[in-house]
Amino acid sequence: MKEKKEVRLAFPHVMVLLIALVLLACILSYIIPAGQYEYDSNGYVIADSFHYVDRTPVSPWSAVIKLTGAIASMGTTYALLFIIGGMIAVLISSGAVENIVDWSLFRFKDRSLTILIPIITVMMSLLGGLAGQDSLITFVACGMLLARRTKLDRISGMAIFYLPYITAQAIGPTVLMILMCQQMSGIPAMSGIGVRVVIWILFTGFAAWYNTRYALKVSRDPSKSIDGEILTLEDGQEIDVNKPVALEKSSILGMLMMIVPFVIYAVGSAKYGWGFEWLIGIGFIDAILLGLIFRFTPNDWSRRFCKGAAEMGPVCLLIGFSKLISVVLADGQIINTIAHAALMLIQKMGPGFSAVGMFIFTTLFNLMMPSGPAKVPLLMPLFTPVADILGITRQILCTCYQLGDGLTNFLTPVSSVLATGLILSNTKYSKWLRYAVPYALTLIIFSAICIFVLNSIGWTGV
Repeated sequence: MKEKKEVRLAFPHVMVLLIALVLLACILSYIIPAGQYEYDSNGYVIADSFHYVDRTPVSPWSAVIKLTGAIASMGTTYALLFIIGGMIAVLISSGAVENIVDWSLFRFKDRSLTILIPIITVMMSLLGGLAGQDSLITFVACGMLLARRTKLDRISGMAIFYLPYITAQAIGPTVLMILMCQQMSGIPAMSGIGVRVVIWILFTGFAAWYNTRYALKVSRDPSKSIDGEILTLEDGQEIDVNKPVALEKSSILGMLMMIVPFVIYAVGSAKYGWGFEWLIGIGFIDAILLGLIFRFTPNDWSRRFCKGAAEMGPVCLLIGFSKLISVVLADGQIINTIAHAALMLIQKMGPGFSAVGMFIFTTLFNLMMPSGPAKVPLLMPLFTPVADILGITRQILCTCYQLGDGLTNFLTPVSSVLATGLILSNTKYSKWLRYAVPYALTLIIFSAICIFVLNSIGWTGV
């Protein structure tokens, strides 16, 4: 008799989830009534202009045909990931990250994680709150290296570099999101920065505590790992923390050079309106300078750079499928219908809770449409007249949108950034959710309380 093979149910791969969500979007286009808002000459929605139109459902076959356009439309994002991925690969292959980690393990011994993780958290949170670019996800590669040398799991390796910068984007004072919202609302750019900095500090502190707490728990008892696998060095060797390690100047310079492009871009984008092409160019020059610092030959540098860029290939494919979901929802003309229905509900909540309602709706809406800049021209013109009628200040309105747009980005499978992090760390989505959901719920509840309090005192931020 043939032995029956045991069938185990596995949580679907991110690619499978995205394909399933594309099919779900197609089905919804047949169920939800199609609707439209009118737009003004600047491309902004005209309030009270919503009307139902004939359905334009998108079949699965039509979605497949639209895949080419969805992938092609993200060309600039791909270029950015290729360049930054290559830049990070040049740094990692130099041994600079290992040198700094090994020196920290020798210098701080048992306190290394309690010192390293908060420092990394603040660094990534500053980058996320100021520059706030999706290409920062490539730093997860450094996180995996850190996890191997400190005997942590994949979740720690991903979270230490990923959670802080994504969290900081949700309240950063100079990220594109808040600047767009403030411009559309007619309030000064970067106004209300004092309150945002306070919330940013609290968010950053919580991220540092959350990541450090989990890392220490796994380090002390590997059975506590959500992932179930502790990473080790590829050769299976142990790091002797008592062996003296000299901190190389080139390692310090290399690490500084890794963040320089993002700092320069943060200043340039805020002051001069630089686009992604500037960050791509600066990142490429930085990669060349890293090659000079570590004295790589041109051929050796090219191999390292191209290897890092090539690793972004699967990531770019997932980004294309994520974009396809938005394309299907837009072509099916159901996005506006969903927004209109939510708006009618929020108006009934009254002044006290309507601001929180806007925040919660944006949070939920972000699960299926995580692109913040794409939502701004749709949601802000709809929320603005409602906020004015209910006595909600424009500053609070912008804060509701920014927080709502940012605090589910590390949960939704539609997020190309999350998909990238999962691919780079080889982390299963189901296990990541077990780690990230409590973190996200805590920040969402805290944000709702902040919004309620700010709304109660009529915060204007100017």
